[in-house]
Amino acid sequence: MMRNHGLTSAHPGMHRAMGRPDYRQALVASLGMVLGLVIFVAAERFVTPRYHFVTFADDSIPFLPWSWCVYVLFFPFVLTASAYASAEDFRLFKSAASLAFVAGIVCFMLFTETVPRPDPTLIENLFLRQRISRLWGLDLPTNGFPSLHVAMTCLACRMLWSTRIRWLAAGIGMLICLSTLTIKQHTLVDVAGGALLSLLCGGVVAKWRTAVGVRGNA
Repeated sequence: MMRNHGLTSAHPGMHRAMGRPDYRQALVASLGMVLGLVIFVAAERFVTPRYHFVTFADDSIPFLPWSWCVYVLFFPFVLTASAYASAEDFRLFKSAASLAFVAGIVCFMLFTETVPRPDPTLIENLFLRQRISRLWGLDLPTNGFPSLHVAMTCLACRMLWSTRIRWLAAGIGMLICLSTLTIKQHTLVDVAGGALLSLLCGGVVAKWRTAVGVRGNA
């Protein structure tokens, strides 16, 4: 009997209800995020920015310090999505996220971008000024293209696409992606690159697992 190894296990016209959270999946995701952040931050220290991808459209996007609150929702969003995803969708997410991360690091080495940022001392709100200053002190204005923040957010949304909260997840994911622009972490080119990276990696992994499943059940 053929098994479904697609990225979403539910029938296209059906959406499964949310079950009990799998904290082991959330733990695996959290460990992966910590390891990824360590590698990401270390890689930033070994690159010399050479490219500038800011467009006139980026210049028209306002700097909104309060959107930092939306930006950091990325972390609980990915962990929550991991906890409530089906085992199959989570396995696909792990593979796609790993592939996207490796591809992203390669792009960082090839397209060493610098991302212009505002002066954080001009932020009036003390709390936001401190949070953003610490963020930028750790995350240097490099390694912007493609945005892994966007790529992982999109993959997390895809992980929940077979559930009944698919549109809620998509809405939250979109806000997180937009916040990378309003907090001046990324450019429009970076965001587009991150979204494309998620589509490519998610598609490649889904097709690969489908092919493996077909061969295994032949």
